[in-house]
Amino acid sequence: MPPLRPSGRPIPNRRRQAQLEMAEAEARKRRQQKRPKPAPLDDDSDKPTPLLLRILSILGVILLCFVLGYLGTSWVVDFLNTKLFLKPENRIENQGDLSNFEESERRNAARNAVSSGGNVPQISLNIYHVKDNEITDVRKSFLSLTREDNIRDAVNEIIHLSGVPNGNNIKLLHVFRNNETAFLDMPGQFASALNAMGKQKSLLLITSIVRTIDENFSPLSQVKFLIDSKTPGREGTVDLSSVWKLPKKS
Repeated sequence: MPPLRPSGRPIPNRRRQAQLEMAEAEARKRRQQKRPKPAPLDDDSDKPTPLLLRILSILGVILLCFVLGYLGTSWVVDFLNTKLFLKPENRIENQGDLSNFEESERRNAARNAVSSGGNVPQISLNIYHVKDNEITDVRKSFLSLTREDNIRDAVNEIIHLSGVPNGNNIKLLHVFRNNETAFLDMPGQFASALNAMGKQKSLLLITSIVRTIDENFSPLSQVKFLIDSKTPGREGTVDLSSVWKLPKKS
């Protein structure tokens, strides 16, 4: 039976419901007030940066600026040398310049000997080269220098006579000999030219070089190619990583 008012009448259910809700709200509020508040998180945003960290940051920025400045200056100097200014005579900047300088010095010495009435010995070589998609030969005379120099002259002449793409810029860099093997150190343009020539003509050119060395520079009978003083890979129209040798005559 619902509670009675002083007048003896029952209290409406809605009023009692509202009283219960208010009592529950007051109880929740008291419970929340009794809970411990979480400690505030430390805020390091206002703390000053440690001195050591600031010094390292400044040194890092200085080092970065130095590296960028050095690289930028080198690039500008190279650009000016190659694009805007002529390179000083006899200035050697890379391996190609060194090879050209050495060859030029040999030629100059020979010309000076001829002009002074000196007797300059010559050597006659049978040069094989590619012409009309086949191998042909021609007899050529060269200054009689060291065997390495004569091999260099012969290989450069083969490249010239064979019409190799960009052949004027392809010069044999170094020549090494080891028993029957001639090591020919060619520039990177040589490998690119072989790819441009196609497989058939590239094989003819390689055969011409091997045959010229085998016939003129005994006991050398086989050739190992290097590209920029490194052993090349197997990629490309021909496998330059292998040792090339003419098949034995039956």
